[in-house]
Amino acid sequence: MNHTKKYLKMLLCLIVSAIMLLSCALVGCGEKENPPKDDDPSVQQPGDKEPDKEPDKEPDKEPDKEPDKEPDKEPEGFSVTYRAGYTPQTFGEVTNEITELGEGVHLVANKLKKTNGQDVVVYTIEVDLKKANIVAGTKDNVAEGFSYAKAAPYAMAQAWEKETGGHVYSSLNADFFGSYCVNAFVKDGVIVKSGHNDNGNYDYREGASDVPASAPMLFGVKGTTAQIAPIQKYEGDPTLPEVKEPLIKAKLSYQLMDGNTVLELQENGQVSANYITYRTKGGSSQSKGYAVKVDNSKGMANLTVLEAVHVETSQRFTAGEGYGYLLTKDENGEFSKYLSTLKAGDRVNVAVTSPDGTWNGYETILGCRQALVLNDAIADNTVKKENTNGAQSPDVPRSAVGIKPNGNVVIFAVESMYYGGKDKEGDTHGMNLPELAEFAYYYGCTQAANFDGGGSTQLVVRGEKEETGRVVVRSSDTASTELTSTRPVMNGILVTSRKEA
Repeated sequence: MNHTKKYLKMLLCLIVSAIMLLSCALVGCGEKENPPKDDDPSVQQPGDKEPDKEPDKEPDKEPDKEPDKEPDKEPEGFSVTYRAGYTPQTFGEVTNEITELGEGVHLVANKLKKTNGQDVVVYTIEVDLKKANIVAGTKDNVAEGFSYAKAAPYAMAQAWEKETGGHVYSSLNADFFGSYCVNAFVKDGVIVKSGHNDNGNYDYREGASDVPASAPMLFGVKGTTAQIAPIQKYEGDPTLPEVKEPLIKAKLSYQLMDGNTVLELQENGQVSANYITYRTKGGSSQSKGYAVKVDNSKGMANLTVLEAVHVETSQRFTAGEGYGYLLTKDENGEFSKYLSTLKAGDRVNVAVTSPDGTWNGYETILGCRQALVLNDAIADNTVKKENTNGAQSPDVPRSAVGIKPNGNVVIFAVESMYYGGKDKEGDTHGMNLPELAEFAYYYGCTQAANFDGGGSTQLVVRGEKEETGRVVVRSSDTASTELTSTRPVMNGILVTSRKEA
């Protein structure tokens, strides 16, 4: 009995051992592993942190969710922000569509409904003068020797492009379209017209006056700076003839610059010791002083010295084709000192000036008519009193210019086929001067002035990648989308590239 138990016990141990050996064979527990090397990255070394352990996560946070971030902002670029906190009285809400014509030049279609129910589109060209330029347009791009020949604004643009190799983004009429421009006019640093028409009548209420109720305004560009102002500063109410008369009689002139010193220059006057005479025609005799012969074939702003003479005996100096003379009887003062330093090949620094210096150095000056916005306020004192060129008529095409606080120039153009009786269903309406003034203010301009309107208004644009221009605002004279089908004008305002070929 004892032997039987003993054998059963031994048999049970053998069975258990066999089962354990079989299990080890199945899982490979009988294989011998190679010892890991010290530089094996999969092996934790003494002092290492656990490599495979993930960092602690917030219990409520989904593992695949990105961290919170600010909402997407609109890409940086040009936009129009109308005057905050101001509610227009003559029109309602304004919406717009923006087209980039080139770097720093944007066309904006501002759509609104006037309080009388008429739909209006005010087109604006907003220009950053650091990236684009504004110049005066004339027929054949002429400045020196301009003969008051008229042309369509787009023809002026083509003439500018032909001469410079640059690009014109937009063209619009500027000063009033009569036999010659009404106000002062400077192109490329050359004075084409020195002041406002002066017929001896300074009361705006008289039909023959041809003056606005406001001071006659000018728009100009010098480098990357623009300005809207009268020809000189004034005090008092400009509707009064005695205040307006000095503004009408004031004239632009030239000055010579010797470093920071301004030297008075008079064209074709008597030779004197009190200023420098610039003889461009005829001749002058003098027995002392200085005479400098200059090449003026490229205009007043580009005078080059051909010869300098110290006058000690009586001589006559006569201007001719392509050259003139700078003359003074001064022997020892600032005029003689300046002229005595000049030699052949030197450039003479000549710039435009006005009686009180308001327009010193401006290369472009275009005549406007009425003030719309002055010193960041609608020119209410005068804009409602204007009585020339349909100022108070409610449905007139308009052209104007303004300046914003950031220095951007804004050109305004409003179409109205109703003005010329060529309207069709769906056409938009024009504006009177108070409505245009309020819109310029609402757009954000701190200064603004009115150009010629009516049938003269025609806006043509050409984007940087466009081969030819397109009419955005049609002339009410023609109702045509042909580029040069408009009323010919004396000068235009051109928005151009700064980089010329």
